[in-house]
Amino acid sequence: MLSDKGTNIFSEIGKFFKENDATSAMNAIIDMTKALRLSEKRLFSSESRCNCKLTQLQVLGLLMLFPCFMIRNAYNYGKSSLCGLFDCRKDVFYRFISNESYDWRKILATVSLQLWNKTQYRTR
Repeated sequence: MLSDKGTNIFSEIGKFFKENDATSAMNAIIDMTKALRLSEKRLFSSESRCNCKLTQLQVLGLLMLFPCFMIRNAYNYGKSSLCGLFDCRKDVFYRFISNESYDWRKILATVSLQLWNKTQYRTR
């Protein structure tokens, strides 16, 4: 379903939640994740190839949404409602996670720091 490489995963997910239907917690999660400013070049030291279905940032965004949709792992993704929204299977996540060239400490630190800053800003 999702094929535009320029699409932000969090924006797409937000479209599926109407303001009247979604809980305030889910709206807050979607708003905060949409506001993250992440760069493929900075996080992964490379940009996605033009022939891939999902960019590296889109896959990372989907992985970040797993807990929100009670998805425990890539195998369970295939059985989830989230799977029907995006054109990918569990192997996309397994390949992404097993990529040894990614500096996972840097990726997690960058995302965590931005989420922390957004959370602190919202609570003021």
